[in-house]
Amino acid sequence: MARRKRPDPLLAAARTYISRYLPELKAAPLQLRMLDGPPGSPCCAVMVETCPAGACPRGVPVLAAARGECTVRDCPLRCSVRLLLNRSGMVVQATRSGIHWS
Repeated sequence: MARRKRPDPLLAAARTYISRYLPELKAAPLQLRMLDGPPGSPCCAVMVETCPAGACPRGVPVLAAARGECTVRDCPLRCSVRLLLNRSGMVVQATRSGIHWS
């Protein structure tokens, strides 16, 4: 019998923070990236973005923008957040902007 997959505690902490402080982004997919640094520094970055615009003035298809594949680096229509978390799952920094974090 296969084991059940455990949910990642860092993703769970990020999802809790987003649902509490950024409810407009709680349905958007999370992107997790592990960081390398000295002890005590943030160990991972979680990026979440959404484009609420129905039609992009720059011609990017709506489905591509929903998947996070927008080619525009900084767009005033995009709502994105980058969270830096430490090993215990505490949010060290939250940056909200229109930048596509890659």
